[in-house]
Amino acid sequence: MKRKYKLGIIILISSLLTYFIYFANKEEKLSIVAFGDGIATGETSYNIDGISYNDYIKEYYDSKKVLKNFNSYTKKNYKVKDLINDIKNNINDTKTLRIQQNIHKANLITLGIGEEEIVKSAITNDLEDEYITHFLKEYDDLLFILRDLSDAKIFIIGFYENYYLDKSKVIILNSELANLALKYDCIFINISDLMLNKEYYLTDKTFYFNYKGHQAIAEMIVHSL
Repeated sequence: MKRKYKLGIIILISSLLTYFIYFANKEEKLSIVAFGDGIATGETSYNIDGISYNDYIKEYYDSKKVLKNFNSYTKKNYKVKDLINDIKNNINDTKTLRIQQNIHKANLITLGIGEEEIVKSAITNDLEDEYITHFLKEYDDLLFILRDLSDAKIFIIGFYENYYLDKSKVIILNSELANLALKYDCIFINISDLMLNKEYYLTDKTFYFNYKGHQAIAEMIVHSL
């Protein structure tokens, strides 16, 4: 009896060890949702979509066999208020689940929106303080909505200096975005120094960068996980 009892204990312990080893090594499947403007689509200075940092992130996790699904809500000239309206209206662009359901199921969200909007405003009206205040209020509203729908890791892509957007404005915007990231338990990705690399652009007067810039941003996000 004692021998059988000991054998039963050994089998039980072995089963428990197998169970815990399995789940300790089991990688979580990722459901990724990407939000953003033309930069997040990989828009180039030739007015066509290229490969974006979102594409590199998708490719990386797909190669690791841990990508469950990927949904993208990115398009050129997409503004913060446009994204807010799409979420509130619960659009169905992906032909699967509606946007709110995709947000709710996500465990990784990239948010790269605003640079295009801010740059174009700087070109037309010198980016007045009142505009920046209003923009940041909209960004706050967006994060409130996203966090209300999801407890995912949200990566906020910061702003960067370029031909149209000077360093002083970038510092202000990034400082405020970093504060919002803390407020809503997000991860702020500061790319301001990274994007000073001239090899990331085709010309000095474009704020759209090439595949090298997108690769660098993707690496920053992956390494932050």
